[in-house]
Amino acid sequence: MRKTTGRKKKADGQVELLDVTGHLKTAPCVPALREVVKAWRAGGYKGTTQTTQQLLNYWFETDHKMPNGRVFQYHSSQREAMETLIFVWEYEKVRTRKALLERYAANLKNLRLPTYDDFARYCVKMATGSGKTKVMCLVAAWQFFNAQCEEPEEARQYAKTFLVVAPNVIVFERLKTDFEGGRIFRADPVIPRFFEIFWDFDCVMRGDGERAHSAGALFLTNIQQFYERVPVKYDEPEEMTAVLGEKPALKKLEITDFTERIGIRGGNLVVINDEAHHTHDEESEWNGVIRRLHEKTPLTMQVDFSATPRFQKGQLFPWTISDYPLKQAILDGIVKRPVKGIAHIQEARSQTASVRYKAFLTAGVERWREYQQQLVPLKKKPILFIMLNDTAEADEVGDWLMTAYPKEFGGDKTLIIHTDKSGEVSKAELDQARKIARDVDSDTSPVNAIVSVLMLREGWDVQNVTVVVGLRPYSSKANILPEQAIGRGLRLMFRGHGNGYTERVDVIGNKKFIEFVEDLEKLEDMKLDSFEIGKDKLKIVSIMPDPEKGKFDIGLPILSPILVRKKSLAEEIAGLDVTQFKTPKIPIKKGDTDETTFKYEGYDYITLVKEVEREYKIPEPQTPQEVIGYYARMISNEVKLPSQFAALVPKITEFFQKKAFGREVDLHEPEILKAMSTPVAQYVCKDVFKKELQSKVVAEQEPKLEGADRLLSTLQAFPWSRPTLAGKKCVLNLVPCENDFELAFARFLDHAEDVKAFSKIPQNFGFSIEYTDGNFNLRNYYPDFVAVDKDGGFWILETKGQEGEETRFKDAAAERWCENATALTKNTWRYKKIPQKKFTELEADSLADIEVL
Repeated sequence: MRKTTGRKKKADGQVELLDVTGHLKTAPCVPALREVVKAWRAGGYKGTTQTTQQLLNYWFETDHKMPNGRVFQYHSSQREAMETLIFVWEYEKVRTRKALLERYAANLKNLRLPTYDDFARYCVKMATGSGKTKVMCLVAAWQFFNAQCEEPEEARQYAKTFLVVAPNVIVFERLKTDFEGGRIFRADPVIPRFFEIFWDFDCVMRGDGERAHSAGALFLTNIQQFYERVPVKYDEPEEMTAVLGEKPALKKLEITDFTERIGIRGGNLVVINDEAHHTHDEESEWNGVIRRLHEKTPLTMQVDFSATPRFQKGQLFPWTISDYPLKQAILDGIVKRPVKGIAHIQEARSQTASVRYKAFLTAGVERWREYQQQLVPLKKKPILFIMLNDTAEADEVGDWLMTAYPKEFGGDKTLIIHTDKSGEVSKAELDQARKIARDVDSDTSPVNAIVSVLMLREGWDVQNVTVVVGLRPYSSKANILPEQAIGRGLRLMFRGHGNGYTERVDVIGNKKFIEFVEDLEKLEDMKLDSFEIGKDKLKIVSIMPDPEKGKFDIGLPILSPILVRKKSLAEEIAGLDVTQFKTPKIPIKKGDTDETTFKYEGYDYITLVKEVEREYKIPEPQTPQEVIGYYARMISNEVKLPSQFAALVPKITEFFQKKAFGREVDLHEPEILKAMSTPVAQYVCKDVFKKELQSKVVAEQEPKLEGADRLLSTLQAFPWSRPTLAGKKCVLNLVPCENDFELAFARFLDHAEDVKAFSKIPQNFGFSIEYTDGNFNLRNYYPDFVAVDKDGGFWILETKGQEGEETRFKDAAAERWCENATALTKNTWRYKKIPQKKFTELEADSLADIEVL
């Protein structure tokens, strides 16, 4: 025994249907900010630097495919957090908490203005497991690239130096795995290719020595390393003191030099606090350290990240600008879905914990065994987590667990962690606890169960927890929030496998613990699912190749990319004849107040009483060059060629002078300048230049075969929660279907006499076809099905319920891919789109029948 003390993309509109964020209680500034940021995004991020627009377009409007073939996409919560931060700091230039509250808070009556407000401070609330670290990374990239790439007058506002602060060593160790060596900046799509030449950035961990100078630097530590040690009193004779002098004061801990090293770098500093609910007290030493840093190195901003940024009485930090609640994260499949185990169990009357709670413990073990059996095909190991009242109970239950179940939990398969009253791991064996926190999810770790006094706090982000057994009450004295109590079990085990599987964590406990978990339901305004212990058996559907169905295996050829973005369009832009553009005439008229203001009204969700009304003014441009420059940046960003800004300016100028208004005009006339600045002018200008450049921005290359065909039988097993079909002609054990239409179509393929073999192409198989969308973005299209007909011909088949604006681009790309695959492999490849309504009406029973669609 060891003891230590201490998703496929959602269809158009679906996100809106499942978005409950607007209906949940939140911080006072969040509702207004959500609305204005949404409008600002729709307007093309107006009022931001060219660098910022390039980064936002790259991060959120470009498809990212990882080296392993999996799709990477920043989640909407990460996007909202980043956009809101940029909006308030860069666009609105709201850089004190007082200004933030006065501008966006719905009701100032019960809000206290902060005692200290000398620099910008914002809070980002994101549910446990929703990817806060990735947003931290984007914050650093945004500030650094603006400081590197913008003109000096603009660049000096931004920071090249960053301090990321953790609340304890465990959290530090977790963050270190991402930031050490700059790993996260390389592993995630953070740095656009055209910015790589500017990336001179170092990540310095606590305890690292001096490094060669770099343009940017991120320092990572835990806050305790900035605290002063308490001097030790010595009974030293006065005579000795008179001879030797006063004993030198003890230095701070090992990272004292971070303050000096940050100061030596000069410029501005951004402080990023992780698990920042610890900073709720303005007078805390943590906040004091940051204020002292500001005195030496000016802070551009402080950004607090937390899943639970609340004061001790429960109110959210009023400087919260973005809120991604747990309920929304559960609905979005970003975290596991907690499920309550309903048990009709009476605690035994005994002072011995293993006797008193034996029924609950046994139920937890049996549920864990169900997970263990179901996860074997997926090569995953479940973790059982047990919480008790004190260390004596933890030791006793741990010994019972190892004795009663030696095969599963004997010896080092059970880990007992002693924590103090606040949930922190005791210091005596912290090093061992840190190692286990890093390794417990790995295949080599023997640990199957963790027994603790409290559900471990920040940093213990174990992905494989599937069963939580709570056998203790929680009181306000413990200062533990419901989300914190089960938060360590919420992280996904199958992250990156798409959204076809709904993960869950089963929560079993005595009456007092379940009552505490139910507080989470009240706090998040949701109702957790439940299961009846001993009756509702667990079933995880695993999709995997079936060795006995090898004759139905299908190989997909791997073709080299045929689309490549040009690095320059200078010659093509110079050759444009704007007088020949086919475009509507832009009207010249006086603007009204509706064109220059934006009104926000805030209503109480329950009473529907209007609580606040704000009018936000949109500043008018001063010169035609300002308008033309904005349009040139917008168009160059839209076509993903930021270097073409200079080439576009004269052409846009000529367009407005000679074509846009139906006659030649003087751009300095007030009415013309105003007409150039209207939404109509913006739409027309952007639309006409995009159409002219669309055919020129991407060059085509000759495709080549890249090695042997990739067989569907090489697919790794993955879990699935949606409809399946036990297909006779599919190499997979089950055909995974996204919806009922796919299920009906899979059944049709399985029964069609002229189909020899078929399969759904799971997204995590990694097969995709590249295409360009209407905004010049290079995208990846993931077809639904592949089939082989009786003559040996291959088919790419796409089922369609509703068609979006990008469908035609995908159709054209798939047809082109099939043409190329046919030419290169000498096998016939065909593409067919299957509209749901027509397929239903047709009642086809063969591939030949659907050719008429």
